[in-house]
Amino acid sequence: MKSIYLLIPITLFFLAEFSSVAKNQHDVTIGTRHGQLRYSPEVFAVKPGSNVHLTFSNSDEMIHNLVIAQGTSKEMDRLAESALKLGEKGMAMGFIPKDPSIIVGIGLVEPGQKASVEFIAPKEKGNYPFICTFPGHSLSMRGIMKVVDEPENIILSEMKIAPSNTTPKNGVLEVGNEARVIRVHISGVDSGRSIAVGLPGGFNYLFDAEKLMIRTGWTGAFLNVSRDRRSRGGGPCSILGKKFEVGAKEYPLRIGKAEKIPSVRFRGYSKLENPIFFYDVDGVEVRQTATGSPDKEGMTYGFRITDAPADVFFLLNQENLKVTTTAGEWKSDKGYVHIPEDEAVEFFVSIESK
Repeated sequence: MKSIYLLIPITLFFLAEFSSVAKNQHDVTIGTRHGQLRYSPEVFAVKPGSNVHLTFSNSDEMIHNLVIAQGTSKEMDRLAESALKLGEKGMAMGFIPKDPSIIVGIGLVEPGQKASVEFIAPKEKGNYPFICTFPGHSLSMRGIMKVVDEPENIILSEMKIAPSNTTPKNGVLEVGNEARVIRVHISGVDSGRSIAVGLPGGFNYLFDAEKLMIRTGWTGAFLNVSRDRRSRGGGPCSILGKKFEVGAKEYPLRIGKAEKIPSVRFRGYSKLENPIFFYDVDGVEVRQTATGSPDKEGMTYGFRITDAPADVFFLLNQENLKVTTTAGEWKSDKGYVHIPEDEAVEFFVSIESK
């Protein structure tokens, strides 16, 4: 497989790590946050009509692309859907559809590789969004490119920087520049093995290690642990921020038969980068991650399955949810994503509230 699948130059601007190479010329590098399905940086700026040299450096373990376009967040949702509908043509086209909203794009870049393109920034000042249109990535891999008269004056102030303080104040536990993982007892959640995860930027979720499901997701602030601290570990913590529906049913990942409750074993988790949960489903090893946007009610489940002996099913509550998948097919009438055995090595399922 080639490291770069597609390069689509069009017209626009860009800047992340701002560098002035010549008059009205910008040298821009956009990277990735390892395991988080996020760009780094997520905000950059250039002058109207300037020459831009853009490099996309993929330091992640997954394939990504980068597309700059015109329009609102809803327009980017439509663009991501158009990429998904490319189907078998998607890989060859870098999952960049032919769309009038697109200004410039860099096609699929493999892990550890980079690609570059040159273009002219728009003459009209304003904000121009950029996203990864690889299926399942667009929910959280987004950013804003600014076209302004003096980009050097707004770069630092506009960057999305996560809080650096991770020490509880008045019982409030914050998330800093690294993911926060903590075993908790959450008020109203019937599980003695809940694990709260806070990702930099304001996306959080609660994983149930008994039922191997994510119970809820929320955006904004992380946790209030004051009752737990006051009672020396005996009081329930409170979720802060805005909750949203995550769609999962009990023991959502099933192998062979969707209706059969599996035999499961939780094997722990990794706190490095984006946390990974390890468990067995009917003796098959599974690695699960989750990512999301701090601004949207939705999330992307990621799965890696070792030697699945049969088709895989991921059960979801189908009401009021929009579901997309990078493998198999979403069966809304049956309430599960059906992933054929030969596609189950790695796949992503994104859900959003309608």
